[in-house]
Amino acid sequence: MAAPASSAARGGLGGGRPFGTAGQSRFPATALLKRAAPLGPLPDEDIGVSTLEVLQKCRGFGRCFRLAEKESGKPCWWQTYRQHTAPQPEPKTDVSLPHVKLSQAKEIKEGKKILRENRQNSKMERAARLRTVLIPLDEVRAEWEKTSGQFHKQHVAEGYYDLFKGATFTPWITLRVEYSQDGEHLVPVYCGNTVTPSEV
Repeated sequence: MAAPASSAARGGLGGGRPFGTAGQSRFPATALLKRAAPLGPLPDEDIGVSTLEVLQKCRGFGRCFRLAEKESGKPCWWQTYRQHTAPQPEPKTDVSLPHVKLSQAKEIKEGKKILRENRQNSKMERAARLRTVLIPLDEVRAEWEKTSGQFHKQHVAEGYYDLFKGATFTPWITLRVEYSQDGEHLVPVYCGNTVTPSEV
């Protein structure tokens, strides 16, 4: 006849050696029987499992997915698997100058307008097909500095974390630094190049 699980956990099967290895306490499994109270409401405790037939069904994957997305945005007291395996890093202190953010809809509208104009330009289309189109690098650089250049420079500056003591900044203002050399030539300072004192 099999012994109950609680008596087996307390004294072992048939009064023999208890569970566990030698050197442990006589009743190691009794600690497993005690559970702490949860810190808040459990996710599905409001669902009555005795009346599953009357519960509202999702009626389709899309509706169920939208409901799950809405519930996932609510704060919960327990730690999810993603939060446990990949915790969020501490937010860095932003020491950059304040910046007025442009409307994303306006940027998309301007980009579509430029694309439409380029498609209607037959000369540009013919030059692109014959691979003779010339790209104005000055305009490309100006557009890069206006849109994504600041974030590229910020990513480069984050490599020098010991200089900023864990802070971060976005260079919204473009600085052009050039040192005179021999009174004739200028040595520009770019993002990441090294200008030695002998060159200044």
